[in-house]
Amino acid sequence: MTRLPRERMQFGENMRFIKTFYLLCLCLFSSNLLASGFRLTEQSLNGTALNSAYIAGAYGADSTYYNPANMGLGEYGNRHELEIDASIIYIPAFEFDAVSMDKGMNLSCDKASGINMCGAAGNTIGGWGQYGGKNGAIVDGYAKKTLQPVPKIFYKTRTYEILGLKTNFGLNFTTPSGLSMDWGGEAGAFLDDVMIMMMEFNPVVSFKLSDQVAIGGGFRFLYSAGEFGNTLFVPISQDMKQDAVLGNILIHAEGTTKVTQTSNAAANGYGYNLALTIRPFKSSDLLVAVTYRSNIALEMKGSLSAVSYVDMGKMTQGTINMDADLTLGADLPPIVNIAIAKRFGKVIAEFVMETTYYGKARIFEFAYANQKFTQNITGTEICTPNVGWPCFGNTADYVKPDEMLGAADYSAVAYGNGWKDATAYRLGLTYQHSPKLKIMGSFAYDKTPAPQGQFGIPDANTYAFGLGARYELWDSKADVGVAYSLALKDNRKSFLRSKDGLGQLQLLTFGAKYRF
Repeated sequence: MTRLPRERMQFGENMRFIKTFYLLCLCLFSSNLLASGFRLTEQSLNGTALNSAYIAGAYGADSTYYNPANMGLGEYGNRHELEIDASIIYIPAFEFDAVSMDKGMNLSCDKASGINMCGAAGNTIGGWGQYGGKNGAIVDGYAKKTLQPVPKIFYKTRTYEILGLKTNFGLNFTTPSGLSMDWGGEAGAFLDDVMIMMMEFNPVVSFKLSDQVAIGGGFRFLYSAGEFGNTLFVPISQDMKQDAVLGNILIHAEGTTKVTQTSNAAANGYGYNLALTIRPFKSSDLLVAVTYRSNIALEMKGSLSAVSYVDMGKMTQGTINMDADLTLGADLPPIVNIAIAKRFGKVIAEFVMETTYYGKARIFEFAYANQKFTQNITGTEICTPNVGWPCFGNTADYVKPDEMLGAADYSAVAYGNGWKDATAYRLGLTYQHSPKLKIMGSFAYDKTPAPQGQFGIPDANTYAFGLGARYELWDSKADVGVAYSLALKDNRKSFLRSKDGLGQLQLLTFGAKYRF
């Protein structure tokens, strides 16, 4: 994997520990099994058990993430609270197949060059027509299993009186998004070794304006890093066909070029979040909440090394290497949650509608600068002096890497093509079984933003089920708990067809709170 120079990474030796900690906290999992694109919505123990149906009814330390307006609400609003959670993400290995994107290269000679000249040149290079390609064949791929621990930290203060308002402060350290592939086989080569990780630090504050209205918000500081190693079959743009002119002979080339690439990039990003909780009726425990997380635009800087494999028969064969500076544009798009929670005896029921605005977000958009090319190309001498035609020299001499790069249609193999805004619907139930024991359960339907049947980051609609429990200790000074979530992916319409039925993502979270 190509590494960024030390000065480009802007990391000194004294930052090694921080980077190591980030890597330990990665949210690593297969994109074919993600909810809401490549976001991880379940950020705490309660969030896992309730599948994030935990906005209006959020309480305690992890409300700093889900709804900071609620920090001062609930029976423990006047205590400091620290929560540390550890999630284990598990995705079983699976196999799949897809239609090959390798179309090879088709060469033809423009008839305007003259039939005799086209014929003679074709005989010299071994004939016009198709070179390589799978012709729509079905190819296989596989994904290795994922088993990854991910820690989370949440903290809120007790309630303070500031300017006549009840005020709480808090912070959270989470992994809001991530993407990792360890795929193989020809069908999986386009995501062979890809990793994006995002770590977020979010200090927040809340103000209780009255017994019926509370507001909150904070700043979001994001660190993101990525490493990529994959293979793509990049088509030639129809608007910039790769033509070669050999004297009076005009040659057309159409098809795809195999490109393998490795890269590395990192960036910081900034945003904010806002929250509002309302109790509409004084005599009711009905709660309505709205939260908003702003867009965070990331301009990840790094370097890229790519190898293009040229196969045009005897006319041109070999490789072209490119080293370049890389800019990777990636957004964490805006997210709006609208939630309503109501108590029914010992049960609190909550419904959440969450919309993630992927429609205008950048999904791994690559740009290159300062390209440097090296090539190892062989060709054929086109020369027919016996009939008085000129010698055009070796066909390899006509290969111009910068023009080939300009003719490559990378937009056709962009991972984020056609993504749309996605809405999820979540229902959570919390049952107070006893003064010390809470039991939670949930169901969620999460619509994918990715278009089905189209090349890109493969994703599918999700059906998720959650279950969990918390048990209080030491006269309510602490509690411990465990939660489990199972997400099932309906990938029947994905361009990658699973051979193992529905896709799965299993999330097991352990957590502990301490109040003081």
